[in-house]
Amino acid sequence: MFLFLPFFSLCFICFFFCVSDPPLKGKGEGIKGCCYEPVPEGHWHKDITATVFWIGTDITQWSPKGIFRSAWDEHWIRNYGGEDSPKARAGLLPGTHAATLNPFYVALPFNDVAYPHIAKKWIPWYDSSLSPGKSQCKGHWVEIKNKWGKVVYAQWMDVGPYAADDYCYVFGSCKPKSKSGIDVSPAVKEYLGLGGMDKVSWRFIAEKEVPHGPWIKYLEEAILYSVIKRKESEEKNRSRK
Repeated sequence: MFLFLPFFSLCFICFFFCVSDPPLKGKGEGIKGCCYEPVPEGHWHKDITATVFWIGTDITQWSPKGIFRSAWDEHWIRNYGGEDSPKARAGLLPGTHAATLNPFYVALPFNDVAYPHIAKKWIPWYDSSLSPGKSQCKGHWVEIKNKWGKVVYAQWMDVGPYAADDYCYVFGSCKPKSKSGIDVSPAVKEYLGLGGMDKVSWRFIAEKEVPHGPWIKYLEEAILYSVIKRKESEEKNRSRK
């Protein structure tokens, strides 16, 4: 009896320290132990499988209602101006409407709004002065490189693929827990010449370091498009009178 109690206590202590973080509540996922602190913002995540998604993605088993909203934008498809279907394109842009948000966007598998305590510890650019409940990930810039070295810049606008708590991969040095580690928009896919499950490398980048390119022209084009359409509408109304 006297030998059993110390042995039991020792086992309990070992278990307690080995499992130092509790499971994420309500998500059924355990805290990873492959890394213990975030890597610098410019760290490259290499050899990551990229899949394609878009605003208004068709109904699938992973998006039973389609992607009409993002994790951080209740009216994503409306704010974008419509669906971003890869089947109706005008070059890198949607062919059915003017994009009023950046068509170069990605999804990564972490939601800072759902996991604020993890976000505070792991997001390299975390700003404690921002209002609680406001995403510090939404809109952050990502640099993506294909296997031939061609580079594109996109904004982080949604959560996925498949997971929302994979912070050890997104901000650390672990591999993604899912088969795919980044979802890219049709514009990103076309610019890099990606197929369905190609490998890419990516890293976070500060906005001031993003070079000029089609990824920062979207708003000007949308404004011009809106002005043209408004003038056409005004001319039609005059001709009817």
